[in-house]
Amino acid sequence: MTNGVVECYRCRTPVPEHSRYCSSCGADVSGGGAAPTTSNVDLLQQRLQRLIEGRYRIERLLGKGGMGAVFLAHDLTLERDVAIKVLPPDVAQDDQIVRRFQQEAKTAAKLDHPNIIPIYRVESEGGLNYFVMKYVSGTSLEDLLDQKRLLPVPEIQRIVWEAACALGHAHQRGVVHRDVKPANIMFDHDGRAMLTDFGISKALQAATGFTATGMIIGTPHYMAPEQAKGQTVDGRADEYSLGIVGYRMITGELPFAGDSVHTILYKHIFEEPPRAASRRADVPEPLSAAVARAMSKDPDHRYPTMEAFATAVWPEQPVAAPTKGRAAHRPRSKAAADALTQITGTPTTPLPARQAKGSRAGLVVGVIVVAAAGVGGYLALGRGARSEQAAGAQLAAPVADTARAAPPVAESATAVKSRAPRRPERPPPRPPAPAVPAPAPQGFLTLDASPFGEVYIDGTDVGQTPIVEYAVAPGRHAIRIEHPGYKTVTETVQVDRASTVRKRYALLPESP
Repeated sequence: MTNGVVECYRCRTPVPEHSRYCSSCGADVSGGGAAPTTSNVDLLQQRLQRLIEGRYRIERLLGKGGMGAVFLAHDLTLERDVAIKVLPPDVAQDDQIVRRFQQEAKTAAKLDHPNIIPIYRVESEGGLNYFVMKYVSGTSLEDLLDQKRLLPVPEIQRIVWEAACALGHAHQRGVVHRDVKPANIMFDHDGRAMLTDFGISKALQAATGFTATGMIIGTPHYMAPEQAKGQTVDGRADEYSLGIVGYRMITGELPFAGDSVHTILYKHIFEEPPRAASRRADVPEPLSAAVARAMSKDPDHRYPTMEAFATAVWPEQPVAAPTKGRAAHRPRSKAAADALTQITGTPTTPLPARQAKGSRAGLVVGVIVVAAAGVGGYLALGRGARSEQAAGAQLAAPVADTARAAPPVAESATAVKSRAPRRPERPPPRPPAPAVPAPAPQGFLTLDASPFGEVYIDGTDVGQTPIVEYAVAPGRHAIRIEHPGYKTVTETVQVDRASTVRKRYALLPESP
């Protein structure tokens, strides 16, 4: 193109000629709008093939980026396809650094979650550090977003929810991803979101010999402010990055763009992103509020856990952080599955629709009760079905025996009746079920605040914002929202029957 403008090689968005990053997808376009050259990758592939000869056969290059290159390979022993990710070969190779790399990489390899691509092997040999991972043949979220088509809201909720559950599993085991972005979210043949590159940022830090302080590893467009400052990060940095991913899925654009890394990181640290709901009319306010809170500059203002973020994104499917094992997963709705099929062309299995919305109070406890009831119900139904089959067989057996042992016609009816087995007596009819009283009329409150706050309704603490579809009796209700260091907000609102009152408050700092 002319007039100082080039096309992004990935998404074809026009960008200024001297820009380093695409303002739409974040791709590095510093090479003049052309895809990265592969000459170095060819040499790397040859070097890797010599190391793994007899164990794996490299088929082709799958992808290349700042964190290394990924090759499709065939496991000659187990006869399966795998993905091999090789970290940049120009890292330090003394024994201490290699041991640190192995430690970080093996910690990531222990993650076991249905939304995490598993790592099979971690190797450091011949001057190369590489991972052998499960090969997922589906597309990536980056590929979907490159199509410039807005995703349906149910799909956005599901993808963010599944990614948050995966990150929560990792955080509970001390693993922080550090590079959450659409290119690292894959979809398997069922359309399930699966995260990859867990622990590779930390392993790369170990392999390069730098400490976390002062070193920036990650993708600028999705980087948390504390990560951009080179500070030590925890799981809340992943939450921020996933919030950016959610914002891009909702609006089709990144909240912060710039021609240089410095400009982008400056905006992450100092500028507030626009509300997602202001860029897309059909996005539910709770989803927009959840994404906005995840993108808070201060980590303490974000959700304390990924499970809390997942619950806020998809209130109908709350998640409780498990003490052991992994969180139970809820299948996506039929509408969401159909939407992903339409976009990707990947068939998905139709599954039950979501439950109806209800009060936010007790949702975390509710998911545990529902899970237990679901398992118990399944077992009870299984036992019930078997019991009915057994009872049917027992009832049918006397009839069949009677038919086989039918007496001669000459016998008297009295004799036949005396020898015939007694049929079980029919149980007495059940009394009519008591009338179920009609549910009490109610309305709903949906409340949000920036920054988040503790909400009291009629003096009762109902949790932190956002509060979604909280059920109350029709009438006037007192609302109080508190946040340390900010002025308390109080208001009385009228809630009518079968209606929802939505309020959003901007909390003001207390005077010094």
